Amino acid sequence: MKIHQEENGSLVIELTQSEGKTLARQIIQHAEDAQTAVLNFGYLINEARFDAVNIFRQPPHPWEPLERHSS
Repeated sequence: MKIHQEENGSLVIELTQSEGKTLARQIIQHAEDAQTAVLNFGYLINEARFDAVNIFRQPPHPWEPLERHSS
């Protein structure tokens, strides 16, 4: 995990997928003790992790009828 502060004051946190999974799991397991911002962060990490492993890509124009080519 790498954490650094940008010039504008915002923090950048870099996590591997494994680190993200572990951190999100720990946050969510201790939800009763966590503040809303921390829980939101845990859910955001989980969402980012799922997006990172999701390789599905919608084909272009999936709902348009197929064009039939004459042969």
